[in-house]
Amino acid sequence: MAPAEINRAIEAVWRIESARLIAGLARMAGDVGVAEDLAQEALVAALERWPESGIPDNPGAWLMATGRHRAIDHRRRTAVGERKVQELSREIERGGSGESDLDAAIGDPFDDDLL
Repeated sequence: MAPAEINRAIEAVWRIESARLIAGLARMAGDVGVAEDLAQEALVAALERWPESGIPDNPGAWLMATGRHRAIDHRRRTAVGERKVQELSREIERGGSGESDLDAAIGDPFDDDLL
């Protein structure tokens, strides 16, 4: 298939499947905005892969599987971020200064001999 034909086919698949794809991803993500982003990421993946590998037999299922994988990755990133925020909150509550060794070292003056 020529690149122009593949792009037209992808556009047609997107018009047919996008609403169903976004609805399914919204159920998984719990947020329509996030679902739209995930669907767009799946479309970009299709635009990158399908010209090389060809359009799959069931392109809607391919887009949904790709979007689902992106949703799982998003959920993991969010969970890691939340854990880090909780750890920082606990450190602040324990009285940690929040100043890292690097911050402390930057505050130290340098002798002229070191420069």
